[in-house]
Amino acid sequence: MFCQKCGQQVPDGSTFCTHCGASLAGGSVPTPTAAAPTSAPTSGPGLTQSMPPVAPAPQKPKSKAPIVIAVACAAVVLLGGGTVFALTVLNGSKSSGTQISVVDTGSSDEQDSSAKKKSDKSKSKESSSSDDEAVPEDESAYYGSGDSDDYLTDVHTYTNDMHPYSMSIPNRFEMEDTPNGSGARYEDPETGFVINLFGYVNVNDETAHEMFVDEDTSGKADLYTAEGDNWYVVSWREGDTIIYEKTIVTDSTIATAHLEYSTANRDMGSKIIDTLLPTFQVD
Repeated sequence: MFCQKCGQQVPDGSTFCTHCGASLAGGSVPTPTAAAPTSAPTSGPGLTQSMPPVAPAPQKPKSKAPIVIAVACAAVVLLGGGTVFALTVLNGSKSSGTQISVVDTGSSDEQDSSAKKKSDKSKSKESSSSDDEAVPEDESAYYGSGDSDDYLTDVHTYTNDMHPYSMSIPNRFEMEDTPNGSGARYEDPETGFVINLFGYVNVNDETAHEMFVDEDTSGKADLYTAEGDNWYVVSWREGDTIIYEKTIVTDSTIATAHLEYSTANRDMGSKIIDTLLPTFQVD
């Protein structure tokens, strides 16, 4: 027979289970006929059976599934933590509540500032590279005066032998005399800046104002004009070329200083107009 409580086999006719101590009165399961008889003694009529010793209840084998799950979870946590740690070290950042012995990369504001500076440097390099491609190899030809304004002081005085006028000319400008001797043409080989001087006799007794009024200024872009007692100025732009003319009128002579330069050399033109053009005069 078998105990209905613990399922262990006990001798037929037993009152209590020899394994768990449960009462077997009316609660046992007959032993199959094929089973071999047990050697345990049975009680006879008129005999009192003593209670057999109570055996500890068998413990069911614990399932290993929770352990496997726990181990897997721990492995995932360790793997994830290791990955985060590695990324943290590589990125030079600090996780909340965790101190890492890594070189301090500064606060987030400092990092943003550093990133901005790097970005600005990168943009600056790109811009510089672009400008270098646009500027000719000879930078003085683009910027006009180049790195020095020595041409404003390293000068000589041109004096026309036919008409009494003169002007200071930079020594680096090369001269080309006009065929009739009434003037001279100078050109800067570095920038193409032109200073053209010419004069003639005032046979019609014209005045500066009369000539200024008769000056044709129609259709001239960026027109600039000015007038004085015995002189007038007319300046305009033709495409990328700036033309600046100053004419001095006296009773005997009419002389003109004609300046011609590119818009890229505007700075050089302004310096020559401010510094050297005042030396242009009729004696």
